Amino acid sequence: MEHQTTVLIADSSEEFCAGLTSALQRAEGFQVVGTAGDGEQAIRLINERKPEILVLDLMLSKQDGISVLKA
Repeated sequence: MEHQTTVLIADSSEEFCAGLTSALQRAEGFQVVGTAGDGEQAIRLINERKPEILVLDLMLSKQDGISVLKA
């Protein structure tokens, strides 16, 4: 089985998350392990799922993208 690069998407736009998830599902070699709509949820999912790639919106509610990176 070929390695799948795991991706977590953290963005306040549900449409962006859905569109990027759809595009990555069609591409070979990527597995979306979750999406987060705010910074607190993003931190929780990062710790739980340990993605290899994080697509991060800097303008998130509850905690902004910089705070997510620091955490």
